[in-house]
Amino acid sequence: MGHHQYRSMKRCLLAAAAIFALGTAQAQQAAKPLWAMQSGDLSLDAGLDTYSAYYSMRGTWWNLAASSAPRFETDRSFAELWVRPKLNGVFKLGADWQAYGTLSVGASKNLGGDAFDYHNQGTVRMDASFVGLRGKSGEVSYDLSLGRQPFVLGSGMLLAAGSSNGYSWGGGASTQRKTWARSAIASASMGEFKASAFALEPDEVPEARTHTRVEGLALQWDKPKMGKAGISWFHVPKSDAIYPGDLAPLVFIEKGREGLSTWHGWADITGFVPGLPTFGVRAEFAQQRNTITRADGKRDPMKANAWLLGASWWGQSLPFAPKFSYHIAQFSGDKPGTSTYERFDPMFWGNGLENWWFGANGAYSWLNANLRAQRFIIDAYLSPQDILQFQHVSAKVDQLNSAVQFGQGVRFTQNGLLVGVPEAKLSDELYLQYARVFNPQLVAIAFVARNSPGAGLKATAPQGTQAWTTIGVGLTANF
Repeated sequence: MGHHQYRSMKRCLLAAAAIFALGTAQAQQAAKPLWAMQSGDLSLDAGLDTYSAYYSMRGTWWNLAASSAPRFETDRSFAELWVRPKLNGVFKLGADWQAYGTLSVGASKNLGGDAFDYHNQGTVRMDASFVGLRGKSGEVSYDLSLGRQPFVLGSGMLLAAGSSNGYSWGGGASTQRKTWARSAIASASMGEFKASAFALEPDEVPEARTHTRVEGLALQWDKPKMGKAGISWFHVPKSDAIYPGDLAPLVFIEKGREGLSTWHGWADITGFVPGLPTFGVRAEFAQQRNTITRADGKRDPMKANAWLLGASWWGQSLPFAPKFSYHIAQFSGDKPGTSTYERFDPMFWGNGLENWWFGANGAYSWLNANLRAQRFIIDAYLSPQDILQFQHVSAKVDQLNSAVQFGQGVRFTQNGLLVGVPEAKLSDELYLQYARVFNPQLVAIAFVARNSPGAGLKATAPQGTQAWTTIGVGLTANF
């Protein structure tokens, strides 16, 4: 195959990943509009985004619910439906400036009971509704937007999922809702550099509302043929989000997130090694600082950290042009017996199985706190339209006997009440996915994920554990 064919394959993979796994606004905008018109300086276009999926699970939650919820069905099947009509508009304000905006409504529906045992839930809600102004003055480009809109910082380590999914809104497995409830985003760019300021409030389901506000600054470098890098600082002036304490879920830290400050940096660069044009490296970090107030009124410092390192190589000259990727990540857990609070807050993380979801089943459970993960990925291009992906994800805790998810795993021992797991190994997950890209607007996918419990889970489950297997199919059809 020629080099142009491999580039075509890569574009197809990116389209499949963006449409199915990420659901980003950029991928959705790539679809040809269903309707368009232009009148003078006003341009309008309309489209329809849809996603439908079916999931069949066996051994859901590894049988861990047997002790506290014996009637929970570990074998279950359910479907999820998503429909979003949208309208985009642009109005020219002279040669270099334009006003723009988007309106969309998102409707989700579950058929059957999902992994969290919510049955036949769904809702119709406003999705995006924002306006903006963009243009140039000399060599500097400006952009200001306000309202309900998507926003991803870096690769989504901390700020990506602006909307809740699941619960009474449905769509907990497909996670199609992304927009922030309120946002103000201002940026100025010149060449490859962009500086941004943002203020965000998430669109959270009533059952899990935290009333969080995020305000921050970011400086980014982006060179399409090479990669991107950036640094950001953001602060949480208000939040009701709680943190698990020493004996969670019996003890919680109220308003644990309020006052949190975070430094976040990222870099993803390819083609910088002579003779290896398809070799790339990736690095990310986050440092969090705050002061938390424990249940007894004691105020203690919070010092939490997280990082990810990765490398990839795309063998364009090999059969099926395989791409190999490896990631290792650590999210700090709270060290038992110390006054400092070290548990990392993942905030609104997301952006897909190649970014911050560590496993199709594992992402339900290992919420990027008190976690050490390794991930190996192989992408194989059978043709420009047929793509296979294999993943292996290994998950361990960062701190033993410390909250893993959100305080689950409480157990009585001869030394008293403990939380977390006594052994580091949480699980190993194997994931195999096939994607058929008919065109950028129509993508079908099928996958199987098998997550085997490790010694840590087995030690907290006297009733016994079993592997959690999910088979799924999905269809994206955007018009």
